[in-house]
Amino acid sequence: MEGLNARLDRLLTTEQFSYKELRSMYLTLVLDQFFICFIGMLSTALVSSVGEAAIAAVSMVGTVNGLVSLVFTSLATGGGIVVARAKGSGDALEIRRAIGEVTGLCGAVSLALSTLLFALAEPLVRALYPHVEPLLITYAVRYMRMMAISFIPFSIFNAIFCIFRSLGDTRSSLLLTIVINVAHLLLSLLFINGLGMGVNGSGLSYIVARVLGMLLAVFWIFHHNLYGVRFKHFFHFNIAVTKDIISLGAPLAVEALLMQGGMLLVQIYLARLTTTDLAAHAVANSMLNLHTTAANALTALTGTVCGQCYGAKRYDLTRQYCRNIIRVGRIVLLCWVAVLYPFTPLLLKLYHASEQGTAIVYVALTTAVLGLPLFWCDGNIPIMALRVAGDSVFASAVSVASLALGRCLMGYVLTIPLGLGVPGIWIALVSEWLLRGIVLNLRLKKDSWLHKMA
Repeated sequence: MEGLNARLDRLLTTEQFSYKELRSMYLTLVLDQFFICFIGMLSTALVSSVGEAAIAAVSMVGTVNGLVSLVFTSLATGGGIVVARAKGSGDALEIRRAIGEVTGLCGAVSLALSTLLFALAEPLVRALYPHVEPLLITYAVRYMRMMAISFIPFSIFNAIFCIFRSLGDTRSSLLLTIVINVAHLLLSLLFINGLGMGVNGSGLSYIVARVLGMLLAVFWIFHHNLYGVRFKHFFHFNIAVTKDIISLGAPLAVEALLMQGGMLLVQIYLARLTTTDLAAHAVANSMLNLHTTAANALTALTGTVCGQCYGAKRYDLTRQYCRNIIRVGRIVLLCWVAVLYPFTPLLLKLYHASEQGTAIVYVALTTAVLGLPLFWCDGNIPIMALRVAGDSVFASAVSVASLALGRCLMGYVLTIPLGLGVPGIWIALVSEWLLRGIVLNLRLKKDSWLHKMA
């Protein structure tokens, strides 16, 4: 162990960060992601206890909900990059401005989009799924409207959450994660199991938990205030800072729209399958989220580390840390899935899946787990490094193109014409990681992506 720590110290310690700092940040981020995904998985399991119709309905509208939420999430991510750059430059005024504007923009955008989603919920569901049975339509419309309400407090919570991450204060982001996710789990148990509210209980648990999370996040940013942020900063906009946030967030928002549009196409052709297939796909997705917790933590770490290096104008370190995180990440993910995968039978018991559905989940999840340590890091970590360096347009283009060729085109061919069913979309997912990784590694070798600041 000492030999491994010594090698990692030589690999990751620079004048910008020490290995000890990075290790502490990463372990906190892993716990952060674990709470998000594990409790989300338990919540999915609670919905599945209502029946396959309920979980299928939640899965149906998940893509549309994601389409809306990823717009303000993209703005928060873009703002987080601005905050990380400001932290690297040491400019407290710039940090204050970024914190205030990210929070204000996310709140305003989510209010507009949530209102629109609530009003159009029923015609959207009926237009997208004209051949789905009436019970699924009813459940889906109801759930979509409740999620639309929850997006408003969640957007403010998520903005502050991203701000703490970008500043390197992973302990505060972990605290916020624990509170909002534990609240969601307890409320789900109360509303779904205790009061028997079914899909309504799932939606209501999101609303109440996200309001509580928002209130805590706003309180915590003032309680833990190191940069002089005041409430007025949430309503004050500086043209230069707003331009930076939008220039970074807009490509992410466009990418999010196109990506979720692609996922919507995937959901539409998956809707040709049986309710059991749809439920199995949703369960496998939920379980994959747990397997990618360590991977998502690597992406978050890349954003903070590369963002601060870029803000300090250490472009050499920006590229160096990206490459080294990829190298370390492959080993981390291999160990992570080796530990988690044997627990699959135990985790499946949470979902009340049928025997046929369980077999489908096994095939889908095994396909993804085999590809995760081999291809995921190369296909995802460079995306964040390119974004913090202002190469968002290229990063977004690669993400969208790989989705179109992977899950949309290849996934359709494998799933429907070739008759592989749900496993077909998962084979396409792993192929998508591989394709994206090849293109991104070629990009990293060039200097044009750095877009060096004057």
